[in-house]
Parts: sequence; structure tokens; C-alpha cells
Amino acid sequence: MIFGGASLVAGFFNYLYHVVLAHVLGPGDYGDLTTFLNVTAFLVLPGPVITLIYTRLGRRAGRSAVRESWALWLGGLGIWALLIAGAWPLGRAFDVSPFLLVVFTLEVVPSLALAANLGILQRVRWYFWVGFLTVLITAFRVVAAATAAFFPRSPLFTVGMLEGLAAFVAFFVSRRLAARAPRVGEPSRAEVITGTAVVGILNVLLAISDGLLAKHCLSPVAAGQFNGLATIGHTVQFISGSFGTVMLTSIIADPPKRWKFLAATGATYLAIAFSAEALFLFRGRGVVLAILGRHFLPVVAWLPQYGWGMIALGLINIAMLYSVALKRWAAIATAGAGWGVWVWRLAHAHSIAAFVTATTATMGVALAATAMTMVATRAWQVPKGLAKRRVRP
Repeated sequence: MIFGGASLVAGFFNYLYHVVLAHVLGPGDYGDLTTFLNVTAFLVLPGPVITLIYTRLGRRAGRSAVRESWALWLGGLGIWALLIAGAWPLGRAFDVSPFLLVVFTLEVVPSLALAANLGILQRVRWYFWVGFLTVLITAFRVVAAATAAFFPRSPLFTVGMLEGLAAFVAFFVSRRLAARAPRVGEPSRAEVITGTAVVGILNVLLAISDGLLAKHCLSPVAAGQFNGLATIGHTVQFISGSFGTVMLTSIIADPPKRWKFLAATGATYLAIAFSAEALFLFRGRGVVLAILGRHFLPVVAWLPQYGWGMIALGLINIAMLYSVALKRWAAIATAGAGWGVWVWRLAHAHSIAAFVTATTATMGVALAATAMTMVATRAWQVPKGLAKRRVRP
């Protein structure tokens, strides 16, 4: 409840961030903004992976902790340096300013160390502080967006610099909190780290692929409008990640109650997701006007259909986190295959309608395949478990 509440508050601030900037920038510049955010999300792709890994491993001690800290900082700095080297061709590919691309990705530098601290806090289930950091980061983004409104000549530069500053502030706060966490965790088995890393990578790719491909395949205005649609729709996925993370740590702490935790997570998520879908269906115009502005009204017709695709994507996220908790990797393969098909279909789509249709259809099929894989895996494992049971006279 604590983390869910904090996630909802953070989601509200995230909406407010996009409300302010969508009205200030308009579809063209808003498309550039979402491209910067998606490129940044791609660069910090190791971040969610590291968070999940440290959620399993907990706080490290001694020299290993120092080495890991240096490695995380050097990794973030190295990623940003690679972005600087490739800023010009990336800017040309996505039709954005290379300089602003470098500015917006400054937050990559402390992102890996911050992600590790969040994982440590999640491992000991200090969700108040995890939620506090989440709200702190998103609230600072709203401040950045509001500040940008007073700099009409360079609003994107202002937002990028302030978000980079927010990332460094969040890291120093998280470091003090993580240093107080007790050392609990489990040995770093290669299988667990690899499987967890794959899930983290898939979660990020599923969140950003459509936005990046829209910027590449659609006209600037259409790409901006679709990214506005994605901003609203992916909120459903954001909620699933928050509840799924709590489910993950709950199952690790108390494995026999895994079905109870899964059922509670699924029921809570679906209740919120269906409420959002009803809003998209019956009040879609008002939602788009309030969040994005009148320039984005053409996407109203596609919002309900896109919402169903995002509901399916959220359930896939929960299924993958459940698989991580139990160290079962078969369902993750079907989710990865679904992502591959989705990217292929989006790459051959050249309109907002085609993007929405491809998203909804692919996510529905991927969810069905993931669910069947989870059922089949459990059916295969039950006899094996029964075979180990001792028979008493």
C-alpha cells in the first residue's frame, strides 16, 4: 500500500510534467522531448536490471561493495561518453538536436549507482523510502518543466539540465539510506543474475520501443501525437511494474504464499487498469485535452484500443516478475519473442492507426502465450515435486 500510493503520486507528477510540457511545446517539440526521454531510457537500460539484481542480492560488504560502486559509476560515465560520441548520427536518425541529446542524457551518469541503492532498499522492503525517492525524482521533474515555461527560447535545454541535477541529488539521498540497510540477500548465482537481467532489459524495451520507432517511421507531427498517446497509455504499465516489484520481494520473503501474492497483485492491477480503460473509453477527449492539449485530439479515437494493449503489457510485466521470484525462465522467452514480433510489426507501420493496431494485437497474443507457458511449466513441475515426496507406511 505504501509503495503503491507513492507510485500513484509519482504517476500524478509524471502526468503533470507532460501536461506542462505538452502545452508549452506543441506536437513537434514534444516529439523531440519524448525522443530524448526514450533515448535516455534506452541508455539507462542496465538500471532496472541492476535494481532487480540488487533486489535479490541485497547490500554488499567490504571491498566487493567498493569495487561494485566504482564499476557502477564508471559504467554510467562510460555510457554517457558513448552517447556523446554518437550524438550526431543519433540526432540525424531521429531528427533532433545532438547537443540537446547530450544534455538530456546527463542523468545517465549516476543512474546505475542510484539503481543499485533502490534495489538494496527493496530487498529489505523499505518501501517508504523507495516511494520517497520515486516521488522526489518525479516532483523535481515537474519543477523542471514549470521552470522551462519561463525560458521560451530554450525550454528543452532547461529541462534537461535540471533533470540531470535531480538524478545526482536522488543518488546522494539514496546512498545515505542504503548504507543503513541490513545486509540480507543470497549468493550471486549466474543463473539468477542472467535471468533477472533479461527481465529488466525486456521491461525497458517494452516501455520505449514504440516511442522510438514512431519518431523514426512517422512524420514529426504524427510521431509527437503518438508519443503523447503512449505517455497516457504506458501509465498502466508503470503501475504494473510498481505492484509487481512488491510482489517479487514478498514472494522472496515468503515463497509458500506466492499464489496469494500473485492473486492480490493481479486483482489490484486489473481494478486500476480497467478503471483507466473506462476513462479512456468514455472520457477520452477530456483526458487528452487535460493532459496533452488540443493539438493531440486526433489520437482520441485510438486511446481505448491502445489502452487494451497496455493492460496486456502490464500483465506480461507481472508474469515476468513472478517468474524471476521463482527462478523460472520459460515464460520470459515467450515475452521476449512477443517483443521481437512487436518491433518487426512497428517497423513496417507508417501511421498512428497501424502502430496502435500492431501494439494491441501483438500484446494480446504475447500475453496468451506467456500465460500458457506458465501453466505448462507448472504442470510439468507438479509430478516432479510429487515424486520427491516421501511415502510413509
